[in-house]
Amino acid sequence: MKPPRRLSIPGCIGCGAMRQYESCAGACRERRLELVRGSDYDELTAVAAACRVRIEGFRGVVGELARTEPGPGQWRAAYEALQPPARSALRGSGPAAGARDEDLPSPAEAVTVWRCQDCGGVDAPQPCIDVCIWGPADWVDAASYESERSRAAVDREVERSLAGLLRRFAFTTPRNGQWERSWRAFQSQARLAFPSGKSRSVANEMAIRQARAETIDREKPGTRT
Repeated sequence: MKPPRRLSIPGCIGCGAMRQYESCAGACRERRLELVRGSDYDELTAVAAACRVRIEGFRGVVGELARTEPGPGQWRAAYEALQPPARSALRGSGPAAGARDEDLPSPAEAVTVWRCQDCGGVDAPQPCIDVCIWGPADWVDAASYESERSRAAVDREVERSLAGLLRRFAFTTPRNGQWERSWRAFQSQARLAFPSGKSRSVANEMAIRQARAETIDREKPGTRT
């Protein structure tokens, strides 16, 4: 049985012990598993989703800047026609476009439990402090959390890059005779700032593989050590 992405495990609010009894036909084959709180995962995914929405808001304007080739004598008209959509995209993104208060949450603190590969039973004993109040709590495996955080970090850098490009384009007025030159310069930046779907897929896959490798290194199947 592979560990699910999300687990609801009874835990003691006093000592922090966690326990979920199941039954195996034979002896349990436990392995170490690292988890983070479901609330930490939810906070991360909310910030990541908001970031991706802002990126989508920038995509249209940046894509048009990257693709459009004005005809002779049309450089100023094309430049001035695209500035209002650029400003609108920045206003729609709110102050978070490049702001530090929308940085990713700090890495979540992980806890270690022992989980049977066959029955799914969980055990994480702690010294009792004579305050035994048990209740369920949501947990997410640390590998899923780290994979999502790695993807979100890539998105955050893309957002910062796009926001900075649009801000420069939207509020910069070229000198007379420099409209084509300015357009070409911003167009070159637009083509570099927004990664292709293939580049983005490769970056995400690398982040996932790294998180999985780190989790495997932490796990030791068999008897507890």
